[in-house]
Amino acid sequence: MSGVVTVRRFELRDLDAAARFSDAARALDAYVEPFGQRLAVIATGSRAALDLWRVAAGEDQGLYGIAFSALRESAPGPLYDFYVAVHPSMRRQGLGRALSEPALSARARLRARVRDDAFAGRAFATALGFVETGAQLSLQWGGGKVEVPPMPALRIRAATRRDEPALRRLSNDAWVDTAEANFSRADEIAELFAEEGRLVLLAESEGKPMGYLSAVQLGRTLGIEEVAVLPQSRRMGVGRALLGHAMAKTQGAVLSVSEANKPARALYRSLGFRQTARRLVLERQSRPPQAATS
Repeated sequence: MSGVVTVRRFELRDLDAAARFSDAARALDAYVEPFGQRLAVIATGSRAALDLWRVAAGEDQGLYGIAFSALRESAPGPLYDFYVAVHPSMRRQGLGRALSEPALSARARLRARVRDDAFAGRAFATALGFVETGAQLSLQWGGGKVEVPPMPALRIRAATRRDEPALRRLSNDAWVDTAEANFSRADEIAELFAEEGRLVLLAESEGKPMGYLSAVQLGRTLGIEEVAVLPQSRRMGVGRALLGHAMAKTQGAVLSVSEANKPARALYRSLGFRQTARRLVLERQSRPPQAATS
């Protein structure tokens, strides 16, 4: 492009241009995440922190960079998932830092994910003050028959809005003993039923909820976002049954799992998932306000 690029606040009318930017940047750099597919859901969800979002807009009405954040946890202090991308032709000009500045200035923890072989991205994150805290593995399943042992006492069914109270309890209780990064907050449960292409399955025995699965259809691939099972119901085949039911009518599936979650990794491996990428989890701690100087 030619002309001036200006960093400004993101507006919802930027969504189409942001999706085009995602595709264009990713075509030149495979390390750019395909965020365009999910950006509208993030931007209109209950945890979008739009005051921290910025875009780099060109005179040609195109976008050449974006930084966005989403609230993940609010206690003991705010934690935001954070991502920034700049068009390859516009890098090394300070645009990434300018896009990131609102989030960096917020007195909250930020969490980012960068592929472990994306050396430029890792260097940029380090320069912004992020440090490594763990890793997430991207897994892919290419289709085929999923073997699930018969469990007559277990019922898997599609959840409905009437199940919202049960799902809210599950979303809280299933993660009470884990540091898993990707899970639904209770106030997001209602939104699951408003999204087109969303699959929500509930596992129950004798009328008592034991776990649930949340996924979204991405073309022919099922994007599995969450598999949650109550601690007392684990190692009983509930997670396998949920996955088997969800994958029975799809040609492929993808998901992300913490590298530290060995039981979940063993389950996914037994179902035929293979690792396609490893992303470092990086955090930037909140900065206390500086003391006033005279």
